[in-house]
Amino acid sequence: MIGAGLLCTTDLLAGSSSSKSRRFVAPGKLFGVKLPGQWTVHLHEKDPYTYEFRPSDPKADAFLIIRRIKVPPGANPRQLRLQAQEKRLSKLPHFKILREADARVASFPAASITATFAYQGNLQFPRVVEELYMVTRHEAFIFHFECFEPYAAKLSNDVNHFYKTFRPRPRRAVTLPKALPSSTTIDPDKVPF
Repeated sequence: MIGAGLLCTTDLLAGSSSSKSRRFVAPGKLFGVKLPGQWTVHLHEKDPYTYEFRPSDPKADAFLIIRRIKVPPGANPRQLRLQAQEKRLSKLPHFKILREADARVASFPAASITATFAYQGNLQFPRVVEELYMVTRHEAFIFHFECFEPYAAKLSNDVNHFYKTFRPRPRRAVTLPKALPSSTTIDPDKVPF
């Protein structure tokens, strides 16, 4: 499922590719973030509210997905965390919670869960998964990070860099790349994450 319908692009990056941190602003000013190191951006052609970021080391088998969803007024990040845990995360093979926490991202309330699971039930391929749920006024941003467990410590600074530099609805915008359709038939608020 991961990787299907993705388009790798560097056209949306602002700044020099040789710098340690490059700024990315999602089309339509959805969000802005600074990319650490050699991370790349992958757009989902059929879902303009989902963006995938990958580090340069393929051995880590890592990715970070940022997805925007619409939420009702008064939504709480803890509610999103509990719902994800109940509907998806707890069904992963050998799922084990390592940590749950409350946080703030870009001054908005957030909640996170960090856990491990066995990829396809195989204990020889342990994976770390971390999800962070941030709620603004009428929308939420879900960060889903996953990697091969031995690389989790190595990538933790990069993932924290994403959290620290993330800004919803920044002032600076870019136009959609030519490879994406100008209109979409998918309602992002009805697609489960």
